[in-house]
Amino acid sequence: MYYMDIMSLRAAILGFLSIEPTSGYTLKQRFDGSVRSFWSATQSQIYRELHALQAEALVSVETVPSDGKPDRKIYSLTPRGREALARWLEEPLDPLVLRHPLLLKVVFAARLPPERLDGILAHYADGITATRAEYAARLDDEQIFSLTRSSRERDIWSVAIEHGIAWCDMELAWITQARERLGRRPGGKRWNRKTK
Repeated sequence: MYYMDIMSLRAAILGFLSIEPTSGYTLKQRFDGSVRSFWSATQSQIYRELHALQAEALVSVETVPSDGKPDRKIYSLTPRGREALARWLEEPLDPLVLRHPLLLKVVFAARLPPERLDGILAHYADGITATRAEYAARLDDEQIFSLTRSSRERDIWSVAIEHGIAWCDMELAWITQARERLGRRPGGKRWNRKTK
């Protein structure tokens, strides 16, 4: 039986379907509206996994006719799918293995002029600032929380979003320190041109 190897995308789909049966299109909207900041999925990935989950009897599908539009396929969690989700939720996680493209670039950036590296860091900071604003907006978005089935689930979803905000704050603090240490200060002070 397939339980221990269930991948996170598949588990996320099972999780959304545990809230309510829905179409693949709506699942994509659910991803984008709630977990996209830390777990994204394309429409094609979602449909591919739905087909695999159906083949494994973890989800069932019902075709619903639509007037003047293509028929909709509504996916539901099966008892076997609920069991797979429960097992996945109970599995312990190994610590996250960090793969951070910016840090990889910084490690090899000694030959870059300080202003170029500073530009890379500033650009990254702009992106993180935008991501933080997106997280903060999600905390106030009642549409996201309208799917929660209890106050505990609402608190759990809030904590997940708050983690994103805390991560952004940590990244922004690190960028400020890195820019200061590597030459150009965010306030526009002179480059540190010390040589060894």
